[in-house]
Amino acid sequence: MYDFVIAGGGIIGMSTAMQLIDVYPDARIALLEKESGPACHQTGHNSGVIHAGV
Repeated sequence: MYDFVIAGGGIIGMSTAMQLIDVYPDARIALLEKESGPACHQTGHNSGVIHAGV
């Protein structure tokens, strides 16, 4: 049984997990990722530019 389950090991999922660890240090957290490792999908392929998406 987990206290929190996070879907996705990209930048948002990993950041959320880290924040949860800071706030709830004794919580059991499951981070689910379909790829072979963290940040292998969209996070690893972005150009690093913040834009409006237009």
